[in-house]
Amino acid sequence: MLRLHYLILGLALVLTFACGATDDENITSEEMEAGVDAQNVASTQETASSRRETPPARSAPPQAQFATLSAGTVIPVRLQDPLDSGVNQSGDTFRAVVDQDLRVGNKVIVPRGSLAEGKLTFVERSGRVSGRAKMSLQLVSLNVDSRSYPLQTEILSFEAEGTKKEDAAKVGIASGIGAAIGAIAGGGKGAAIGAAVGAGAGGAGVAATRGKEVQFFAEDAFEFALNEDVPIKIQ
Repeated sequence: MLRLHYLILGLALVLTFACGATDDENITSEEMEAGVDAQNVASTQETASSRRETPPARSAPPQAQFATLSAGTVIPVRLQDPLDSGVNQSGDTFRAVVDQDLRVGNKVIVPRGSLAEGKLTFVERSGRVSGRAKMSLQLVSLNVDSRSYPLQTEILSFEAEGTKKEDAAKVGIASGIGAAIGAIAGGGKGAAIGAAVGAGAGGAGVAATRGKEVQFFAEDAFEFALNEDVPIKIQ
């Protein structure tokens, strides 16, 4: 009877330890699952936060590229406005268009038809008695793809033709008319008076008439050489 009692007590202890071990295993498994879930949540939150805080990388904008028209480059142009030393004054501006493509290597930098602006650096109209008309001009800017580039070109200077032969002819004609008047008056003293009158009239005509002016018309062609390098944007 005593042995049966100890056997029952032993079985009870075994069952007690078995249940305790099972509960411990269940708790450990639940805790482990909860820990894994917490790590997943934390990882997800950290990833989302990183996405919010770090903006996407942006590609750098392409840098502008330039080609240089070197000093000495000749720019051929055609006038768009007429010029006249009897009308224009020093400081007046004029328009012109580039008459052919300007290239650097094989690339067209300034297309034909591009607008250029010039300035009259000096104008002097013809004098009534002496002094020929003069005009000097240069290019000061170039427009390419809606961008304006300042220029420093050589100055072209022009002077009107002289009129001495024409003036002498005018005096000679007037003198001849005066002599004819003197002959009609009876020769002698009358001829001398007529000659003086004719010479005076001829001189007065020359003094009242200005010499030739420097004149250019639309579509007249010029060539200007650059004094300084000019960088032109190509991109």
